[in-house]
Amino acid sequence: MKQFFYLVVCVLALTACTGGYKKGEKGLEYKLFAKGKGKKPNYGDIIQMQLMQVYNGGAKDSILFDSHEFMPRLQVLDSVNTPVEYFKILSTMRVGDSVVIRLLTDTLQARLKEKGQGQQLPPYLKKGKYLYTRITLMNIFENRAQADSANKAEMVSMKPRLFKKQLAEFEKEMEKNKEQLAKDDKTIAAYLAKNNIKAKKTGWGTYIDVHEEGTGEPITYNSIASVKYTGRSLETGVVFDSNVDTAFKHPGLYDVRMWEVGSSIMGWTDALQQMRGGMKATVYIPSTLCYGKNGNGDRIKPDAILVFDMDIAKVQSEDAYNAEQTKLQEEAMKKMQEAEQRKSDSLSKPGKK
Repeated sequence: MKQFFYLVVCVLALTACTGGYKKGEKGLEYKLFAKGKGKKPNYGDIIQMQLMQVYNGGAKDSILFDSHEFMPRLQVLDSVNTPVEYFKILSTMRVGDSVVIRLLTDTLQARLKEKGQGQQLPPYLKKGKYLYTRITLMNIFENRAQADSANKAEMVSMKPRLFKKQLAEFEKEMEKNKEQLAKDDKTIAAYLAKNNIKAKKTGWGTYIDVHEEGTGEPITYNSIASVKYTGRSLETGVVFDSNVDTAFKHPGLYDVRMWEVGSSIMGWTDALQQMRGGMKATVYIPSTLCYGKNGNGDRIKPDAILVFDMDIAKVQSEDAYNAEQTKLQEEAMKKMQEAEQRKSDSLSKPGKK
């Protein structure tokens, strides 16, 4: 609710500012709100900023982008990475200042034409209307290491918010597929009853039949879950993929970064939130949480209900996972160097060619 209220206030503030704009370069007009008491950026600094873009196209304004819903943007403030017309505005700001920049859609179209790109504006951007961009300068960094450190901290704080937002957006999409979901649910429930399988149903409609509970860490939005799996069709029982069966030629754990919603099928996201390290289970996933009406190539038909045997081998934080991967890479490099050295020593012995 707070986020919604914030967005409404920002939109009203952006589009209500119709006067007092200064002329910038290349058609830009801007209004500076000097509330900050921090330092100004120097050429080559990396600035951290919140950015919101709104299109004032009629009775209802449209939010095109809002970094508050994701994370602040980093921008190198120089003539290579920042257009000169924006550089001249941003370089006058202090940390804490905000600026509203507006640009006529006509001017934007003329720029594209001048550059010979042959691009047309999207049809919803009408002539004679304004694009408003609000930029708030949050921080200034003198080097990439400082910027990356701050960005990492922002990413950590952003993860739960973004995770919840993405799940909420998917739940809205699920409403469009209620009929198929209900059909799939009947099919899965009938299969489980026929085979005397007692599985627990999630809020989204995935069924989980736990074989071993596991004693490891529970999987959260901040986890990397390393999984052994075999996937098959509920209808035919045919296995379509596995990292356990060597016939599929991709052995090794499958790592799921839980905060990267959409990197695996949503049924996995749903199921994994109910699981923990060491757990072994069979998961029955409705087609709407798999590949839906599109299917996936020849192996997975449209509206296919999928079944996965899942073994949660490890659950780690991102830092722990990265440290482990670095160690493995270092060990592999050391072994390779030792092998090369042994080969070199062997060839250098008398009588060897």
